[in-house]
Amino acid sequence: MRTLRRLAVSTLALLALVACDRDAMYEQNTFSQNVYEAYDECDDAEIRFLSAKHNIQTAFDNCGSNGFAHFAWAPDGVQLYFQLPAAAHIMNAQEKTIGTMPLTSPVGGVAWLSRELLVLPLAPEKDAKEHRLVLFDRVQATMNTVKIPMSEPTDLMPSGKLDQVYFTALDENGVRRPYLVNFSTSEVTRAFPWLNDPVGSFTYDAAQDLVAWGVPVVLKDKDGKQADPKTFSVTLAKGATGEVVQRFEDAHRAVVHPKGRYIALESLGEPISPFDQRAWDELTPEAREREQRRTEEWLAKQPDWVIKHVRPPVIDVYDTETKERFRFVGFFGDKFQWYTQVDFYASFVLWGMEGKQLNKNVALTDLFERLRMAAKGEIGYGVSRWMPFDQRGDTKAGEAPATPDAPTAPPAEATPAPAAEAAPAAAQ
Repeated sequence: MRTLRRLAVSTLALLALVACDRDAMYEQNTFSQNVYEAYDECDDAEIRFLSAKHNIQTAFDNCGSNGFAHFAWAPDGVQLYFQLPAAAHIMNAQEKTIGTMPLTSPVGGVAWLSRELLVLPLAPEKDAKEHRLVLFDRVQATMNTVKIPMSEPTDLMPSGKLDQVYFTALDENGVRRPYLVNFSTSEVTRAFPWLNDPVGSFTYDAAQDLVAWGVPVVLKDKDGKQADPKTFSVTLAKGATGEVVQRFEDAHRAVVHPKGRYIALESLGEPISPFDQRAWDELTPEAREREQRRTEEWLAKQPDWVIKHVRPPVIDVYDTETKERFRFVGFFGDKFQWYTQVDFYASFVLWGMEGKQLNKNVALTDLFERLRMAAKGEIGYGVSRWMPFDQRGDTKAGEAPATPDAPTAPPAEATPAPAAEAAPAAAQ
């Protein structure tokens, strides 16, 4: 992997940018040339420009070999676990040092229990059948290993206790269920016995005892085509009783904010062409319309095996007080988590920005201003109101939302983070 870049210390301001006229350039290039350029090398300057525009900080080199399988911030907001295909590592975001985990590559996401403790799921040892869960103490350099009778463990979630973790795994019938492992007793038990549904995704918030699970869905069918998001659904319920709190359509994963007001939802966005993607301000509306028309005409002539459209991973936020759901259309990503060290900060694996797929990275962004405006009924830059499928209709990829006319006051009980706490590099 290439050199890791330093995380920014302060939050980047949103920029009001004027669309540039690219008509002349458009007329000079053939569509085939434009398709070729869509697969050109990573453009660090472009990613920095779009990141600043949408108030995003990236944890690693913008054009590095960032093949992240999983990532997770420690509760202190400084230690960043990340997993690459060959190994797992921990980066200190203040000192910019990286250590390699003394374990075989984990098979799923990890759970931090404290700054020192994290739990990792491992494949069976050589000539063994049992998968393992390992409680690793970074300070003492000790490992507590529990073998489990289930297979393919993942979705590790802190339970609120330093010796217990929730996770999901496949049972003897190949159905994914939630379980609880106790490292003090080495016991593994079925969690939430009221939850009889097969689990597709799973998160748990210990502070509010909320369980969120998505129905099992195949994001891609046998022909490589992405599933229809309207088949997705996520349910939230009280862990102790199973009482249903919320249900969401068009979502396959949910993550509750630590204070409970907001719920982040992951789904798939509107279809976009994988060819000749353009950021919002690269073309005038007239040139964009012509280019999209030519793109569709070119795609219509391609054989069936050509992937003509993709649905990028999108992130929504539901406000439990206003009962409104909003979608971030300025950026795309998945594996969302709330960055708990600074309130209203969020982190995710970046897929792209403004309808354009970019080099993968771990992104960090302050959602405070966007949530504040949404609570007052105003739509911020890069945000749109979520609409059900039967009301949505066709949307043009890359269509920029309107910019609000004036700022509004923060929602009740919400205060912006002090500037000194605005990024991991400043967290103590």
